[in-house]
Amino acid sequence: MYEIPKIATSVVINLVNDETISGFIWVTENFISPTGEPRVEELLNQDEDRFLSFESDAGAFRLINKRHVTFIETETDDTEIINRSTIPPTTMVAHFVNEQTLFGTIYPSLPEESRVSDFLNLQEDFLVVYRQQQKIILNRNLIVYANAN
Repeated sequence: MYEIPKIATSVVINLVNDETISGFIWVTENFISPTGEPRVEELLNQDEDRFLSFESDAGAFRLINKRHVTFIETETDDTEIINRSTIPPTTMVAHFVNEQTLFGTIYPSLPEESRVSDFLNLQEDFLVVYRQQQKIILNRNLIVYANAN
């Protein structure tokens, strides 16, 4: 039997019901950056499946509905994005449907993505911001409104 090699990526998933779960998402080599950082956001955006495979720190396997993920905290820092970013970052505060708020820094890759409105109107459902240098992947479909700072 052929198996695709997968790499365990440590995350904390914040759900719309205010539940927070620590554990691992399994990513293939296709979703690893050239510097070795997992790109969970690409997995979330390219995978057409509605459910995400997840293993909790307690060892329980779950299939989590991606539509109910408010945001995902990763262990990746902002070193890679700072080194390749040529456009000044901007900040925002996202307010979610469950009354959670998230302050984040956006590192645009193109000048036409430099405003918060441009960023939130990108095609992808899961977008990357950085909070205190930590990579956070947010579900833009669950944002009620955002404040640009």
